[in-house]
Amino acid sequence: MRGDLIERAAEAGLRSIFVGFETLTPENLKRSNKRQNLGRDYKAVADRLHSLGIMINGSFVFGMDDDGEDVFRRTLDWAIDHGITTATFHIQTPYPGTQLYAQMLREGRMLTRNWDLYDTRHVVYRPAQLKPEQLKHGYDWAYSEFYHWSSIACASLHHGTLKQAKHFFYASGWKKFEPLWHIMIRARRLTRVTPLLEGVLSRVTSTTGTSGESIASEITDVNAAA
Repeated sequence: MRGDLIERAAEAGLRSIFVGFETLTPENLKRSNKRQNLGRDYKAVADRLHSLGIMINGSFVFGMDDDGEDVFRRTLDWAIDHGITTATFHIQTPYPGTQLYAQMLREGRMLTRNWDLYDTRHVVYRPAQLKPEQLKHGYDWAYSEFYHWSSIACASLHHGTLKQAKHFFYASGWKKFEPLWHIMIRARRLTRVTPLLEGVLSRVTSTTGTSGESIASEITDVNAAA
């Protein structure tokens, strides 16, 4: 995030962004050629986005060759401690035609060619340091634990008062009420809750009044202003 591009995006109405953190282990980044992430201060990135009122959907991948049994807890703790609003976890998946797939074939580590399982939710190869069932269990555990009520509440404490509420309601609605969203979409009633969604996504900033107290103000989002 060089220059003031992200600040300008926030001013234009950016309220939530997908960030591919991928892994917290530098060796994994090197092995997967994610060199653009090497040397990045993930904490600084998260803090900068949060200061602009931008919620983060963090993406994390499990099962890389340097991932041991502690990768699930380490990743989860980092995400919660840094106030990540929503998270998408993935099991590393070697897709045909990629260097990773070719490597796994050479090493005899591919377990199946059932392409229906190549969805980043199933283990289709033999991990280097984990058993396939450990990887699957850890992936399921991370999702369950991250969206546990206590985890959502803990992560929301990373923000200021109004941002805490915003984080809590957005993260809760993302997973806890997922079946309700499916019903609303099928019934074509999603527009009825659009004002609620826009309210949650509205920008929250802080200014200082004459008394020195922090005064929170919500700026109407771009859709409402248009």
